[in-house]
Amino acid sequence: MGRLQRALAAATMVAVTGTGLLALAEPAAAASLRVSPSTGLDPNGQTISVSGSGFDPNRNNKFGVYVVFGPRRADYYTNSGNYGAALWVHPGGAGSGQARMSPSGTFSVSLTVKARYTDSSGRAVDCTRTRCYVMTFAAHGVPDRSQDTLIPVSFKGSDSPNPGGSDPDNPGSGGSGSGGSTGPGGGSSASPSTGALTGSSASPLPSPGMAAPAAGAAGAATPLAVQPFRQTASGPPAQSPWPFWLTTAVLVAAGLTARRLIIRRRLRRT
Repeated sequence: MGRLQRALAAATMVAVTGTGLLALAEPAAAASLRVSPSTGLDPNGQTISVSGSGFDPNRNNKFGVYVVFGPRRADYYTNSGNYGAALWVHPGGAGSGQARMSPSGTFSVSLTVKARYTDSSGRAVDCTRTRCYVMTFAAHGVPDRSQDTLIPVSFKGSDSPNPGGSDPDNPGSGGSGSGGSTGPGGGSSASPSTGALTGSSASPLPSPGMAAPAAGAAGAATPLAVQPFRQTASGPPAQSPWPFWLTTAVLVAAGLTARRLIIRRRLRRT
């Protein structure tokens, strides 16, 4: 094999390796949630652990997400009166009702949940009859569904929950959405959801720049104000593009090397 053939073979190998690097470059992570435990909860009240990863802390003016518990209605991301427990998780989270989201988009919080409570409109919520969830969604009413996740939770003595989370007192309100998969240790995990399930619950959610109020008596929640926002992204959280550019540079270098060798070979022949 001549020198030119060997050089071209080497350049081809480099190009193939670069293409492999591009194929192996990790895709951007999607928001995901884990709840433990998520089944057999004490209906009189139990504290559960909730952890999230793959969220984007810079999204939507760094508003972060709400982590809530309750049935899921069509207005789940604008009606603060729906929930029995709620936390505001964002990069600057501190103080009562808030928690910090890390620069990498992770968080770990606790929620105390009960099977039965009364929401802010005076409606009795019974999570032994209606499917209830731990959910996340973009804070302050932002219509960005990329930060949505949900995991169904159940209590001891629960009846078979109504399919789709429909409320037995409002049978026409059912919807659909993606749920979680059971994980080890009695916990569950979930990836983003886009459906609109139904239900009702209670606890106020915070406004921008203010500490989230602690949950008060049933019916004391105030409506969530929909705030102006600048949606900074519409896809999954961005990650560094260096694998793509590295692979591109390798391919370009291989092509230029092969071209130079071909030109040299032609010049020698002439």
